[in-house]
Amino acid sequence: MLTLLQITNNSIMKKIIVLFLLSLFYSQVLLSQEIVTVDYVEHFEKNGVDSISSKPILSKVARINNKTAISFDISYDDNIPDSVSKCLQVTTDIWRNCLNINSDYKIRIKAVWDELPEEEDVITTVCYTKHNGYLYPTSLYCSLVNNLGTDGAPDAKIIINKNKKWYCGYNADNNANYSSLAQAMLRSIAVALGFGSSVNKTVLSGGREIIRFCQGSSSLFDSLLVSSNGACLKSYSNIGARQNVDLLKFVTGQFGDVHISGFNANDSIYKMYTPPVYENNKSLIFLNNPNSLMHYNLNNSLRILQVDSVTANVLNKLGWDIKSQQDGEYSIVGDNIPETGITSAYSSHSFFIEGNGKQTITNRKWTFLLPATDGSDIIVKQSEGDLFFSTDALSHPNDYYININGDVYGKIIFSGDINGKPMKLVYNLTLGLKPEISSVGFNKTDINEHNSYDVDCKVDYKGAEYLYVSLEEEYSSLSRNQFVREPYLAHFTCRNISPYYYSWIDVTVENEYGSDMYTIELPPLSNLSKKKLHRRAVLQKVTEYITSIRVYDSNGFYLNTIKELEETIKMSPGMYILKFFNGNTLVKSSKLLK
Repeated sequence: MLTLLQITNNSIMKKIIVLFLLSLFYSQVLLSQEIVTVDYVEHFEKNGVDSISSKPILSKVARINNKTAISFDISYDDNIPDSVSKCLQVTTDIWRNCLNINSDYKIRIKAVWDELPEEEDVITTVCYTKHNGYLYPTSLYCSLVNNLGTDGAPDAKIIINKNKKWYCGYNADNNANYSSLAQAMLRSIAVALGFGSSVNKTVLSGGREIIRFCQGSSSLFDSLLVSSNGACLKSYSNIGARQNVDLLKFVTGQFGDVHISGFNANDSIYKMYTPPVYENNKSLIFLNNPNSLMHYNLNNSLRILQVDSVTANVLNKLGWDIKSQQDGEYSIVGDNIPETGITSAYSSHSFFIEGNGKQTITNRKWTFLLPATDGSDIIVKQSEGDLFFSTDALSHPNDYYININGDVYGKIIFSGDINGKPMKLVYNLTLGLKPEISSVGFNKTDINEHNSYDVDCKVDYKGAEYLYVSLEEEYSSLSRNQFVREPYLAHFTCRNISPYYYSWIDVTVENEYGSDMYTIELPPLSNLSKKKLHRRAVLQKVTEYITSIRVYDSNGFYLNTIKELEETIKMSPGMYILKFFNGNTLVKSSKLLK
């Protein structure tokens, strides 16, 4: 019979063994989660490929869907310009719905505005960790496997050369000979998500150069690269300080064209750039596909402001293609909400579960999340037991983080058990708000030989995809109008303004939820006019009650009657005369040039 002392000793030994095994396990986990970095340096050539045209930012409706979303947490240097931080917000929003994943993890990016050598425009430093034998970008690892718990350390750091002349706007037709910062940031984010090989040129002591894996191991992206003769990049390794000849032959195309595996080998759109002489920071990092955002040599004047399907397909193949149960047997459906998930923040909404056998789901729970102004998630509402759920209208939208589009992104989450297994469904909700003009800047030119001057304007706005600009001069009964279709940050010029009278520039943004207007008042630049007319204020008050707009061609022939200015968007280019009526009373007339 065992004595009490023997039993106690056995228990202690068992605990010691368990603790020892646990310490071994966690030490292996910590070792496997060591963080390494790879620098990707980009320099934009002045004379790149010009066989394609620029691609404008897609409309919000064309970009957004309710089924997938990735989120970003961006931090900035204190000295970073507002135009640059805004650009990061725009480009991460463009990326938001491009990949087939719904992740709770927020990809952390640090943006730095600093001096770099002349041949270095952007440096993207990507963090990797070892998993399943390959280096995973931490953005993907944390989204799929486990949060590394690195106390807010970024998944990527993007250093932007402050001495380079950047175009910080979003007009795809702008051909200024400056590189597009938005295009550069879209490419850097792709790299941060894992696009591009970890092979690079290393300078050894004595100045000798070799081509090898940057951190001694192949990355997840490297594991996808195969040549036309069947060679695989992942099969090679570094040989100390010596050049691996076969590795060099692979990266310079001597084993044939290199493609991304998993796609048709004859499909050249997935062909990597492998020139016969290795080009550091280009070879095997970028595609040899001039129609892609990730082409190795885009023309400096191009504005590629979309994520093409090839780039998205490559990253989905890398591991971002995680099909949730939302695409399977069950799904959350928004009642009278389109597939985009875009709807009004000023209304209540209903949701329900769709799918055969939904009644067998147990432990049902609904959660409605909205982002706080600091980016953290707030639980707005929860309920249990039902297969349906409702949300209330937002009474104080400014209590939440309003994104670059002027909306509030939310999540409807349904969890439960089906046949003893946990399930989770996510519906990405976009709550639309009234548009807002954030700021207006303008600069007046000198009076020219025609006794007139111009005003160059810049308008920062959100919640709409175009501006309506009206110039009214005190001496004239007509106003001059134009649409400006440059999203987020619009630039336009009002020309040939008389210096002798008061003038007003009205900037209007509108969407289905409301409108916002900003007026620039321009006093006379000459002493020839001493008085200010008062009809302007009366006119503004009356225009609030416009009931119809009659449209005439440039010769004065009546064409049709509309109710909203936005209806003129569908009209053919040309000169039109618009007459604004309050009932049968003519309020004002204006010219519209499309």
